[in-house]
Amino acid sequence: MKKLVVLPVLAYLRFFARLQLKKNKDATIIGITGSAGKSSTRAAISLILATRGRVKDSGSANSETGIPLNILGLSPINYSFLDWFRLLILAPFKLLTNWEKYDYYVVEMGIDSPDSPKNMSYLLKIIRPHVAVILNATLAHSASFDYLVKDRDPARRVTKLTQKIAEEKIKLALGIDPTGVTIINSDQKELRGLIKQLNSRIIKFGRLKGASLIIGKPSNTRKGFSFSFSYQGHTHDVVLPDYFELEFAYTFAAAISATSALGVKPSVAVRALAKYRSPAGRMSVFSGINNSTVIDSSYNASPASTYSLLQLLHKLAGKKRKIAVIGDMRELGKESKYAHKNLADQIIKHADEAILFGEDVAKLTLPVLVARHFPVKHFAQMTDLIEYLTASIPKNAHILVKGSQNEIFLERVVEAILADPADSTKLCRRGKYWDRIRSQLE
Repeated sequence: MKKLVVLPVLAYLRFFARLQLKKNKDATIIGITGSAGKSSTRAAISLILATRGRVKDSGSANSETGIPLNILGLSPINYSFLDWFRLLILAPFKLLTNWEKYDYYVVEMGIDSPDSPKNMSYLLKIIRPHVAVILNATLAHSASFDYLVKDRDPARRVTKLTQKIAEEKIKLALGIDPTGVTIINSDQKELRGLIKQLNSRIIKFGRLKGASLIIGKPSNTRKGFSFSFSYQGHTHDVVLPDYFELEFAYTFAAAISATSALGVKPSVAVRALAKYRSPAGRMSVFSGINNSTVIDSSYNASPASTYSLLQLLHKLAGKKRKIAVIGDMRELGKESKYAHKNLADQIIKHADEAILFGEDVAKLTLPVLVARHFPVKHFAQMTDLIEYLTASIPKNAHILVKGSQNEIFLERVVEAILADPADSTKLCRRGKYWDRIRSQLE
């Protein structure tokens, strides 16, 4: 029954979105996909292209409903039945009233499944980019791919699932305009093995030999984040005042590669990136209570990004107390057990104390930490977690906050330990809708 309602609604939105796109038929469309880093890369590309023309940015819209609504200039309020009715009524009127002009449209294209309408093939029915940016393929949202892999061995399953996800991501490059260009991470073997299928112009970025844009070793120091890159015989340095995961070098390399393909000189891109700030909840640093430092990565969590942030916590804190507030990594399907047990090893290696929140970390991560006598506490209620943390933060501690979206919402922890309550406006998931969702969990 749900399908009978959803499919006509999707077709309806797709129809009007495609008509709306024709108003800017000469605009260049840049589509971005990957298991992690889409939002950051989109923001970086938009920042660089703004030096050259008018840019439309998809924002957080990246799905079968979000993309057409963004194209039309419509925004959901609370996703209720009445809200959807409002959106459907307004869609045709936007053809008469929305005459937004832009030279570039930078759009995230997120896939949650190999099946329509949550796969890449469906998104390509809505929009056909001229530039495809393929960042990576990891186990994020792997639950929907589980049925494609019959192998029960955990390590082999990871490899095979990653390959299936990579094959879905590469469809963006296979579906772009034939005169377009593909920007692809050639360091990831699963993606590298699929490059031979592509017919478009290809710009490869990575640290390994054979990349078109070669990334130098990234680092975080007290002055911020930096790395160098070589492209077409010239070397450039990128220096940013904020801290970032080391993998962000790939984010910026992808953005520079994509904009270079569109005629922006790398030197211009580097100057534009000096203004880059991480999107809310992806990697923000705040002053916390008791002179602590809070690393806010509460927007979402995958195994790769969580492990990377734990490494960053270890480096930034040095000899100071390192506290990891970690929530479940959701939507991993059968790989959840493997990933959450490995999480325990990473916590032991890079933190001094763990505070866990969620069912998966309770069942899979907590027992490993307890067995190895690592300082750890698990909380089932957010109010209890916040009460404990606010009362126990040692002076000058560094605190990493990292967890998935669904029912975890660890931005609540960040808000509770900010030294300046005004900084709460800079956190992820702001607004009445998200306030209501969070209140339902408390």
